[in-house]
Amino acid sequence: MQMVKRIIGGFFLLILLLWLLAPKQELYYLLEKELKKNDIIISNETVKDTWYGVKLLDAEIYVKGAKMAEVSELQLNIFFLYNTLTVKNIHVNKAMQNVAPKSIEEINVQYSVANPLNIELNGQGSFGVLEGKVAFMDRNISITFPVAKDIKAFKKFLKKDKTGEWKYETNY
Repeated sequence: MQMVKRIIGGFFLLILLLWLLAPKQELYYLLEKELKKNDIIISNETVKDTWYGVKLLDAEIYVKGAKMAEVSELQLNIFFLYNTLTVKNIHVNKAMQNVAPKSIEEINVQYSVANPLNIELNGQGSFGVLEGKVAFMDRNISITFPVAKDIKAFKKFLKKDKTGEWKYETNY
């Protein structure tokens, strides 16, 4: 029985060490390659490998050759059962400010194996506060602005619900 405990413990220790010491930057480069297929390019970034994820600093985002935004920090934490993406200080290009918020202080994206068919979103910025989810089975994106401040730039995409909150919904 003692031998079985050691084998199982050694197996889990091996998995933990492989996860902590794995080159997580390669996951980022794989993501970058997939984004490039849709003409989305992240450039001028500094990529740092952390114990359980990847951190990007001072990135610029281009879509179809046009500069859309600058991001000061992007942190991707990869756990086996719970993954998070935190994006801080997004400054939208002036040409895009007629359809997007001026700045976003922070956006958090969470994916959990406990709820594998949904991705949870929350954030805050010049627009106020947002809460949302992406439902894979329904192929639906729903974002609610419970505390809306400066939404006039993208108000044409929103609808007011029964509770008085502004909401964005679309199917993909």
